[in-house]
Amino acid sequence: MAVAPTPAARLEDRYGRTPTGRRRGRAAAIIIAAVLIVAAVVWAVLTGFGGAGNATDLQTTGFVVQSDRVTTVGWLVTGEASDPLICAIEAQDPNGSVLGLVEVRVPVTGNPARSGTTRVLTTRRADTGLIQSCRRA
Repeated sequence: MAVAPTPAARLEDRYGRTPTGRRRGRAAAIIIAAVLIVAAVVWAVLTGFGGAGNATDLQTTGFVVQSDRVTTVGWLVTGEASDPLICAIEAQDPNGSVLGLVEVRVPVTGNPARSGTTRVLTTRRADTGLIQSCRRA
């Protein structure tokens, strides 16, 4: 004949506080920790954490709003000398809306600092011009 569990034993079983429940909880915690560690390592590798050798520094050196339809933007890109780049040069209104965009191919010059001036055609008078981003060509 089976002995009925006590109310305290039933509560322990219900909320996983038995030896088997503790083992399951510990195993789940170890698996979650392992998944988080693997995810952190993958993120670090993909983002170049700890020293990105291909980082580029973008700087707008100046801009001139020449007319309602043309803005000229001066820019400087500093980074890996051996990478050809494609950079986005924008003209914007006071709200940050893009009025004109030109993608410029920046060739390899052997020098990590490369600069230029780009003429951006706009849909209406711009307020500012800037180098927005660069990527490998």
